[in-house]
Amino acid sequence: MTDSDLDVVRRLFRRYAEGGVEGAMEVIGEEIVIEIPPDLSAEPDVYRGHDGVRRYFGGFDGMIEDVRYEPLELIDEGDGVVLAHIRLGGRGVSSGLDVDLEAVVVHELASGKVVRMRPYQDLESARAAIA
Repeated sequence: MTDSDLDVVRRLFRRYAEGGVEGAMEVIGEEIVIEIPPDLSAEPDVYRGHDGVRRYFGGFDGMIEDVRYEPLELIDEGDGVVLAHIRLGGRGVSSGLDVDLEAVVVHELASGKVVRMRPYQDLESARAAIA
């Protein structure tokens, strides 16, 4: 029996919480593409492969400590697509202020792995992108 797409994305978040980026690699495809748009980041970029995933999360080093990446709601859209309303939290290294960002991330899956991730500001934008 294979895991449902929702199960795979749940495991992605659980593995990240337990073992950080390396723990999550179990469910991330080797050719993954993570697209960070300019409206959600001061440094938009496209991250490719496992090294790209490491580079993306490594970008928080020295800026945010105690990084938390957690799902608030998961929605199976069918056809290998799961939307995750997420919270990215932590504490600013220099400011000591709490960081709390929410987004909706489109997770595309193939063969039981996450192969593409794209964040959007809200559910409507995420759904429009996959329509």
